[in-house]
Amino acid sequence: MTDIFYSIFTNKVDELGGRVVKLLGSVDGNGDLSTLDKDSSRLSIVFAGQYSAGKSSLIKMLTSNDSVKIGAGVTTDSVAEYRYNSLSIWDTPGILAGQCEDHDVKALDAIDRADLIAYVITNELFDDVVGASFRNLCFEKGRANELMIIINKFESDAANKETKISGITKVLEPKIPEDFPIVFTDAESYFDALDEEDEEERKELIAISNRDGFIKEIDSFVARKGIYSRLTTPLQTYQNKLQDRVDSLTIDNPLSRGVVSVLSQYKRIFNNNKRGYQKKVRAILDDFDVRVTENGNQLADSIGSDSDEFQRSQDQAIYECEKLTDSAMESIKEVSIETVEDLEKELADLATTPAAIKVMEALRDAKELDLRSGESDLSGFSSNDPLLLSNPLTKGLLTSAEKGFSAISKSAISASGKSGLGGVSGSQLHDIVKGVGKLFNYKFGPWEAVKIADKIGKGAKFLGPAMAVLGVGMQILDDYQKAEQEKKILQIRRDIRKGFREYAKSTKDVFDEQVLTFIASAFLEPISEIDKSLDEIRSQAENSTELSEEITSLLNEVKALRHEIQDAYES
Repeated sequence: MTDIFYSIFTNKVDELGGRVVKLLGSVDGNGDLSTLDKDSSRLSIVFAGQYSAGKSSLIKMLTSNDSVKIGAGVTTDSVAEYRYNSLSIWDTPGILAGQCEDHDVKALDAIDRADLIAYVITNELFDDVVGASFRNLCFEKGRANELMIIINKFESDAANKETKISGITKVLEPKIPEDFPIVFTDAESYFDALDEEDEEERKELIAISNRDGFIKEIDSFVARKGIYSRLTTPLQTYQNKLQDRVDSLTIDNPLSRGVVSVLSQYKRIFNNNKRGYQKKVRAILDDFDVRVTENGNQLADSIGSDSDEFQRSQDQAIYECEKLTDSAMESIKEVSIETVEDLEKELADLATTPAAIKVMEALRDAKELDLRSGESDLSGFSSNDPLLLSNPLTKGLLTSAEKGFSAISKSAISASGKSGLGGVSGSQLHDIVKGVGKLFNYKFGPWEAVKIADKIGKGAKFLGPAMAVLGVGMQILDDYQKAEQEKKILQIRRDIRKGFREYAKSTKDVFDEQVLTFIASAFLEPISEIDKSLDEIRSQAENSTELSEEITSLLNEVKALRHEIQDAYES
């Protein structure tokens, strides 16, 4: 049966982590890994919403937990937590269930701690009370980005999905349905399937329940919010600890061990700066998205004004979008340059640490010995000199180390950062800085790629229908006609808001392409070269033992699981 990716991967991480702690603990009593907080990796989902909408049934459908009570007349009158693998799932009383005064207080307390809020309504959609509760969570509590709307008992209604989505549009304003994950489910069909003997009928009922669609949306939420980093972070810790232990067991040459240590520190600097850069850029683009969306909302709200005023509002909205785009590009450009400067300083600072200086001096001495080893008089060398370059290990170390430090030297702007063997002329980061203006420049063509006028529907697309609808005197219409006209106005507003959101997304996609190019040049290329150097040194110096092979095998499992998780959520 299909299960949530996050749950599957957490089980794998926990199992692998237990083996890492046990193995390292048996080797050298390294117990610090056992302090990793497993509860911090849990995904917390709260089911809230309408009274008797089937929240408990959906939880039981998701978890197959028999302790979840469901059935006719069964209602939840208190907050209950269910542990399901890596998930903490909270069931809350229905909104204003009427059984006790503190239902809403308990529910809101659980919601405050939730990663994801599954807000459940029935095919009858929002009533005034439930709609007000949803809007309170969405706008007053600021939890719109964590809300998933579940329309349960959908199979008992003949209306199609688009009709239902249109029916909740008013409650969502100024947001639109496209801003939320919306899942149609029918939990009752799932439980009917469990009792069905006919295999084909059983499959059909499970499909109607849409359990798989529900799970897919949870996985998509985890990917969008980056929550899967709660799993990859401990794996990175395991990987570092295992790699350090393998190096200590397999690399017996002190110089090789020093080179590996320093190169690993350089690699961490590149990785840490890459993560910081991505976080800053994401904040800029998120702010851009919010501001463009606000422009769309303001234009949509202006529906009802006269034609000239609406046109002015639309022209102003387009102008503001252009300004926001320029501002976002300038901000990304500034952050990119600042990141490169910070990276350069950290590389230079590491190059001046006692450990790095000692390693570089030893490498220079070794290279000097390599040059002198061709002389006829070798009387100055001891037969057991560890740096004698007749030793193929040392020759290989020099070659591999030079590759790694060369990549770092190329990334350094200032002379102080050029700590490689002999230094390298030119600077990759310097070239990147010079190219930032060209990379993040208005002239690279977002307007051509995005077609802003098409995206936000300049002119006739919205203006004509809006004015035609509002041109009818609402006061002379009967109740049915008024309701139909209000639906049309809602749809026009929804189209405007949707157009601005599409513009924001398309523009962010263009920015993301440039950011990825920058990341590849500034971070990924030098990291790749350092990795190649480290791999060569480790393979040359490998002093394999049964224990080192066991740790290496476990290390490879950790790396593979990290890649599996990243591929699942980033693809």
